Amino acid sequence: MLSVKKLLSKNGQISLEFSILMMTVVLAAVIVGYYMVETSLSIRDTSIDIINNTSNTILQVLSTV
Repeated sequence: MLSVKKLLSKNGQISLEFSILMMTVVLAAVIVGYYMVETSLSIRDTSIDIINNTSNTILQVLSTV
């Protein structure tokens, strides 16, 4: 486990390693979030197409009754 002495210098500044680690974590979260939003938009479009096709099929069946 990292000690507080290693993370903080005598001036109270955060060490370079810790700041790079935090930057990497934030960057990974941004990338994952982007792909989650992109996937959800794709699923939404597919769902809308399925609903439209189902609705058109039902209207065709009901029009012949």
